[in-house]
Amino acid sequence: MASLESEQISQDALRKYIIYARRYCHPRLSEIDKEKVTQFYADIRRESSVVGGIAIGVRHIESVLRMSEAHAKMHLRDYVRSDDIDQAIDMLLESFLQSQKVSVARQLKKKFEPYLSRRSDPNQLLLHILKQLV
Repeated sequence: MASLESEQISQDALRKYIIYARRYCHPRLSEIDKEKVTQFYADIRRESSVVGGIAIGVRHIESVLRMSEAHAKMHLRDYVRSDDIDQAIDMLLESFLQSQKVSVARQLKKKFEPYLSRRSDPNQLLLHILKQLV
């Protein structure tokens, strides 16, 4: 598996990619995506209060939506896909678990294992798209 470190892209190509993404990519959420995030929020809010963990707020969920839109934009998509939501939920959940006491984090991690995505290198798709653009 190659990583971004082993395959360099020029600064000019990266700059053009970012300009293109900013100018032409404006991913939108569908109703299905919102339902998935809403269900995650309800689950994590309920479970964190049961085990005595730090509560999660609405701002965290807004962050999930922004991160999923950013992930879709990185991949130059018009719509946020389920895997974009999964990636954003995974990032939030990992961060959230790190902010908990160890015992609470262990309990929550077991309950939220289905939300934690274990993929190979997520930068592979980005690298592939950048190569195509260059």
